Amino acid sequence: MRIETFSTDNVPPLARGRHFQREMQRRFSLGLAVEPVSDEPLTARVTAYCGRRLRFAQLEFSPHRTYFSPAQDDAPGRLMIATHKQGSGVVSQSGRSSTIEAGQMVVIDPSQPFSIETSAIRVHSIYLQADSVRAVLPHLDDITARPIELRSGPGLIFASMMDQMFALAPELDDCTADSLADALPHMLTTALDRADVGSGEARSRLTLIHQQRIQQFAREHLRDPKLDAGMIATGVGLSVRRVYELFEPGSMSLMRWVWSERLERCRRDLSAPALRGRPVGAIAYSWGFSDLCHFSRTFKQRFGVSPRQWRKDGGLAKVAVAEAL
Repeated sequence: MRIETFSTDNVPPLARGRHFQREMQRRFSLGLAVEPVSDEPLTARVTAYCGRRLRFAQLEFSPHRTYFSPAQDDAPGRLMIATHKQGSGVVSQSGRSSTIEAGQMVVIDPSQPFSIETSAIRVHSIYLQADSVRAVLPHLDDITARPIELRSGPGLIFASMMDQMFALAPELDDCTADSLADALPHMLTTALDRADVGSGEARSRLTLIHQQRIQQFAREHLRDPKLDAGMIATGVGLSVRRVYELFEPGSMSLMRWVWSERLERCRRDLSAPALRGRPVGAIAYSWGFSDLCHFSRTFKQRFGVSPRQWRKDGGLAKVAVAEAL
C-alpha cells in the first residue's frame, strides 16, 4: 500500500483549493471543489493510503466548504464515508441537510451534487467503489447526508475497526487490502443497521435488503452441513441476534427455513430423471442433511410421502405425462 502526504503549506493561498482538488482527483477519482469560508487562507493536510482497490485518508482542514465538481476522468465512481474525529460540519445532499459532530459518520456520493461546510476538523475518510456498496445497499440514496452514530452499538464496532485499519495501514499488503475492500461494504451495512436512516420506508428497505442478503448467503451454502446462524451472520456481516431478529416477522424460524429450502432441493433432485440412479441418501447428504432418519421424517412431514415413494410416484407421473403428449 502506498502512503503519501500532501498539504497546502507551500502553495500560494489563491491556488490552494485547486491544488487540493487536483491531488484528491489523482488519488481517489473524486470530483471535489474546496474553498475557505473566511478571509483566512485554506489550510489542508492529507495522508493518503492507496492500495490497488482500497483507498482511505486522514484529513485536517481549516474552516472550509467542499462541494460538487464533476470528476475529470472516466474512473469508476467512489463513495466518501467520513468519520469525524474533531470538529463539526453541515452536510447537504439529496434534499436534506444534517449536522455531523465528532463521533459520528456520514456517507456522501460525490458523483451527485452535495456540499459540506465545516469548522476546523480532522476526519478519517474511506473511498469505496460505488457499485460495490450499491450491490449490498441498493437504496443508498436514503442513507447519504445523515448522521450515523459511532459512539455506541454497531457504529462503535465499525469505528473501532476503522481505527485499527488506519493504525495498521503501513503493514497492509495488497492481498489483505483487497480483502478489506471486499469486506467494507458489508461492514458498512452493519453500522447502518441500527442507525437513524430517516423515514420508516427507508428503514423497511434496509431490513428487506438484509433479509435478502441472509437468504442469498444461506441458499449459496445449503450444501454445507455446518451451515447455521453463526455461519450466516459472519457471511453477511451481522450479529447472530440480529439475523434471528430479521427472521422473526416471517412464518418460520431461520433454521426451519433452511431445512425447508434443503427439502425443496432434495424433492427436485428426486424427481429428476438424470438422477434416478443416485441413492436417496446421497441426495440428502449432498444438500447438507447429516441424519437420514431426520431427513426422511421431515421430508414426509413436508410432502406427505417418504422420499422413496416420492421418487417412485414422481417417476410414474412423468411417464404418464409423456404418454399423454
